[in-house]
Amino acid sequence: MVTVVKKEVMPSKIMQISMGFWVSNMLLAVVKKRLPSLGLASFIMISATACNQSANTEAEKEPDSKLEASVSTDYEATKSYFRASGDSPALYGPGDIYNLLVTGKESNNVFFQFEAIVPEGGGPPPHIHSREDETIYVVSGNVEFRLGDKKHQAKAGDFVYISRGTVHNFKNVGKETAKLILTFSPAGMDDYFAEVFPEVKDKNAAPPPITDELIRKLTEVAPKYGLTFLPPTESEKR
Repeated sequence: MVTVVKKEVMPSKIMQISMGFWVSNMLLAVVKKRLPSLGLASFIMISATACNQSANTEAEKEPDSKLEASVSTDYEATKSYFRASGDSPALYGPGDIYNLLVTGKESNNVFFQFEAIVPEGGGPPPHIHSREDETIYVVSGNVEFRLGDKKHQAKAGDFVYISRGTVHNFKNVGKETAKLILTFSPAGMDDYFAEVFPEVKDKNAAPPPITDELIRKLTEVAPKYGLTFLPPTESEKR
């Protein structure tokens, strides 16, 4: 049994063919009138060249739909949004306030970003993330960062990149409240925050005191999220 497959000719292709025949007829008229001695082979060569040039011109005008169709995303699209200042959900960190800007749920777990409001002397103990890379941008304040065995004094506009597996922490060493933008990639730490930190009900209220119960919960839940706390150094205790 022989199956006949009909190939659909696109309108653009029909135009190319029509244009080619039109050019060929024009050339034939010229050949008959001015070049009677021109052979058939030469005429065919000229006609073929004209048709080919016409087809190429049309092809340049048309976008490559196959190439455009091949561009796609390999993850589920997320919803874009605008979050006004003061409208973000917030959690009480250990003495800090964390305004959640983008959670893993909102970014398809690509990243987690929040704004940390850190009072004088505030900041976490030395710790290590085994699953995420972290960045910190200093919006305001004077903050001391520990990266491995080195310390850096940061001010507004400074930026810190912390690769996973690096011992780090920070402390507000200034007299004013510091403001930082922290980003984790991929997301995951937002689930840790939601499990251990209480939700902020009134952003005008002061953060609750750090209790032994909070410290216990922080350390007990940490391994579940690839987080390890280290004891502070002698200088950090002071």
